[in-house]
Amino acid sequence: MLIAVLFSTCALVAGRNVYVDLLGENSPFADAASIERHLTKMQRLNRLQSKIMGVRPTSNDQINFDAEPARPDLLPYLFEGDIVLTDNQMDSVLKNAEDQLWAKQGGQSRSRRSMTSYLYARWTAFPIPYYINTGSGVSEPAVLAGIARWEADTCITFTRQNNRPNGNGIEFFLGSGCYSMIGRVGYSSQQISIGHGCTSLGTVTHEIGHALGFYHEQARYDRDNYVSIVSKNIQNGYLSQFTKQSRSAMEDYGVGFDYGSVMHYDQFSFSANNRYTIQTIDTNYQQTIGQREGPSFMDVKRVNLAYCNSTCSSTLPCLNGGYTDPKNCAVCRCPTGFGGTLCDRAATNPAQCGPGDLRATSSLQLLSASGATSCSFVIKAPLGRQIYYEVPTFRFTAANLCSYNFLEIKYAADLQRVGARYG
Repeated sequence: MLIAVLFSTCALVAGRNVYVDLLGENSPFADAASIERHLTKMQRLNRLQSKIMGVRPTSNDQINFDAEPARPDLLPYLFEGDIVLTDNQMDSVLKNAEDQLWAKQGGQSRSRRSMTSYLYARWTAFPIPYYINTGSGVSEPAVLAGIARWEADTCITFTRQNNRPNGNGIEFFLGSGCYSMIGRVGYSSQQISIGHGCTSLGTVTHEIGHALGFYHEQARYDRDNYVSIVSKNIQNGYLSQFTKQSRSAMEDYGVGFDYGSVMHYDQFSFSANNRYTIQTIDTNYQQTIGQREGPSFMDVKRVNLAYCNSTCSSTLPCLNGGYTDPKNCAVCRCPTGFGGTLCDRAATNPAQCGPGDLRATSSLQLLSASGATSCSFVIKAPLGRQIYYEVPTFRFTAANLCSYNFLEIKYAADLQRVGARYG
């Protein structure tokens, strides 16, 4: 048996009228009529999702589009809180929901055209042109940091322009929250809003992730194997924010579900009572979901497989979920905690952590770390034996579970996945 252990130390938006929020120079909607169509479809999706989840309808089930959002990435009038869909994309989402309801009611599976052509239009020309609309008040450093992170980890490149791109490209601006479109849309520039409260690296890379073609992790077709949606804790009218995509609609490039994805909702998203709306099946992962530090290993792997799979002429026999690095074809890109050319050993530790490759014995051993540092340990046991561990005590500085202060244990068979975090 093998486990990996990692130690790491380290605004609300005022309610506004939805038409005011979505109409303007940078609006993805052409006019008030297009907004009205969108809102009508959102209400329809909410009714369908209520039936899919078996929730009895009440008089309060209409979405209150003018409600004050709890966070700028949980906008009630956008799909899943931060996604702007085209008419065709929304129609495909509705058809998928209808098919799920039909199947739940005992109907035979319907033959539908895959949504992939709408929702996963990949970018085909690089570098991707982008424009930072500084006149809108958007944070230039935040945008640049988000772009730099994706460029550092993938083969995708961007090029800055002084004006809004005429063809395919991205415009970053200060809007009424954090939101993006899905994939490359049409043949003109598309918008990403980095509003107030949206400037963390994790949030910016999350919105760029949508533009690269990715949905939220908890919307995966296989999400029910990993998380449960707690409908009784969701605000009235917001069940539509927890839709599940069909297998044909979501290309995952062979990369499995990741609790630690930067694309995953946190456990309190759209909560009516400050209780969990998303419960992990394995409760050890409850504090892992919703991180906004930045893209996880599996987030990056998915993007690299989607866009960079032909970069290297040959592949390496990488271990532990690693893969040939498109930024350097001579080495493997390794999951957090692993290192070496083939990801066959623990990542190199700072001196104060001690060696990273350890062997479990019949006697209890102590691992400890202090100060601002990041330590990784790969613990192996003899064949046929299990590893037993205790966490007697640990203390971090007072903060949210964050990205920078946590103990992470990877014990699942898939060691590329972010592990169970405690903080």
